[in-house]
Amino acid sequence: MIKLDVIYFELTGCETSVTASSQCSGPFPFSLLLRHSALMLVILFATMLAAQTNPVDNFRCPESYATDAERVAAVKAFDENFAKQHPQAMVGDLVAERNRLLVAHDCRQTLANIADNRKTEKATLQIVSPQEQSLTMAGRRFTRVDDYYDSTTRVWSVIFVDDPQHPESFANQLILNFYDWTPKPTSEKVAMTLSNERSGTKNIFLFKAPDEPGGEMVYHIVSVTHTQSQADFVNVMTVGGWEKAAVNIDFSHRLGVGIDLHKSEVEARQWLLSAEGEDLRNAVTALRVGVGWHEYLKQVK
Repeated sequence: MIKLDVIYFELTGCETSVTASSQCSGPFPFSLLLRHSALMLVILFATMLAAQTNPVDNFRCPESYATDAERVAAVKAFDENFAKQHPQAMVGDLVAERNRLLVAHDCRQTLANIADNRKTEKATLQIVSPQEQSLTMAGRRFTRVDDYYDSTTRVWSVIFVDDPQHPESFANQLILNFYDWTPKPTSEKVAMTLSNERSGTKNIFLFKAPDEPGGEMVYHIVSVTHTQSQADFVNVMTVGGWEKAAVNIDFSHRLGVGIDLHKSEVEARQWLLSAEGEDLRNAVTALRVGVGWHEYLKQVK
């Protein structure tokens, strides 16, 4: 069975099956999201608010759960049960069923939260040029602290942190990764490489959507990293086209020192649902790299 939290949802203007290939059979419930990739994250994270064990018989309003951990576990079970009971269902069907149950059970708090989230507008598009020494995201200033080329991985990395005086203990970090591979890698190839789970990592959400209607596909990866006895991180990555190759915009937020990967995932989901997490996710989604990077990076080798 396919787990909904680790599948690339392909949003191309047609209904997208949970377990099968896309089918064009009418208006797509998420058509507005094609212009606002950040809103897709809002919808995906909003499913955490609709937590239940059985889609119909055991439905409980999300606000009735005592802890975020219970809500996270319950929504995971709901998504998996829905996919099992409706193997040909579309993503829109899952969301529609969730909303139907929320209304039927008068889950006013959750419905109000979802309505408020849907008012979120796309963050202002921000273009990062090679000359940029700092940038602002969600009201936070990030300072460029390093440019380097890794000859082993053949990747250029341009690093920004929110605490340039102590870059090793940053709260938030942004890295622009450019790939010096032969042949030049596609966005899909880089995204699939990055989404391979390694020891100590767990994907939370993966999806892909056009940068704009009819535009190039952009891949979005949200994951958590756990390292024994060290700080854990929640990672928000986008992979898109760059001068006929690919660029990975990699944002990381430092969590506490986690006991294990499961607890780190719970903490990561809580942060992603917070006001700070939502603002920074939207800001990362709105980042783009400008022209001139190719010539500039040749000097970094």
